[in-house]
Amino acid sequence: MNANLVVTGLTQKFGGLTALNDVNMEVRFGEIVGVIGPNGAGKTTLFNIITGVYQPTAGTIMLNEKKINGLKKYEITRLGFARTFQNIRLFKQMSVLDNVMMGMCCRSKASIFDNLFNTPKKRREEKLQEQKALEILETMGLLDYKYDSPASLPYGEQRRLEIARAMATDATILLLDEPAAGMNEQETADLLITVSKLRDSGYTIILIEHDMKFVMNVCDRLYVLNHGELICAGTPGEVKTNPDVINAYLGKEEEE
Repeated sequence: MNANLVVTGLTQKFGGLTALNDVNMEVRFGEIVGVIGPNGAGKTTLFNIITGVYQPTAGTIMLNEKKINGLKKYEITRLGFARTFQNIRLFKQMSVLDNVMMGMCCRSKASIFDNLFNTPKKRREEKLQEQKALEILETMGLLDYKYDSPASLPYGEQRRLEIARAMATDATILLLDEPAAGMNEQETADLLITVSKLRDSGYTIILIEHDMKFVMNVCDRLYVLNHGELICAGTPGEVKTNPDVINAYLGKEEEE
C-alpha cells in the first residue's frame, strides 16, 4: 500500500533549541499511527508542523506526492486534515449539534450575500449540514445529546464531540492529540472501539497518546520520539520490546 503522507528530514529549531531533528515518518492510507515519547519529545511540534501552525526549519511533508509544508493552515484543512487538541476547545455557548456544524464552515459554499440575507441557497446548505452533523453524532454515539450544552456532557463525551467536530470538516486524516487524556477506564475502552471503527470506515488516524494500553491495542504502527529524535518505529510489539524505548519512555511514568 502506498504511503499517502511522507515526512522526510523534518527539523524544527526555535532559536538555539532543536525541537525536532531529522525526523522521517510515513503514514499509509487507512492506518492508525501513534506518536509516543516522554515530556518534551517533540510530539506536539510534529502535529503543529503537519497542520501548518509552524513552518519547518528543514525537511518536507508530502501528501500524495505533493509538498504541503509552506501551505497556510486553511489550505491544509481543505486537503483533508483535521485536528483535536490536548485541551478541550468546544464552543460551550452552542449546542452539541451546532458545535459539529461549526466544523463545516470551512467547506461552506454560501457567499457573504447568502449569509447576510439568509437566501434559499443558504437555507438549503444549512439543512444539508444539519443532516450530516446528525449522522456524525450518531456515529460517535452522541445523538441523544444533540441539543445539550457541551459543558453538560461527561468528560469522555466532550472528547468524542471534539473528534466529531473534526470529522465535520470532511477530513480524511484525523490528528488526535491525546484523545484518551482524562478518561476513565470504561471511557477509554469505548474510545478505542470508536477509533477502530473510524479507521474501518476510511479515516487515516495519527494520534499522540500517553495511555500505553490504549496505544498498544489500537495502533497499527508507532513512532517513538525522544528529545526531538526518532528512536524507534515499528509495530506495537516491536516498539514495546525495544530497549531504547524502554529506557526513554515505557519504563517511566512521564506526561507531556
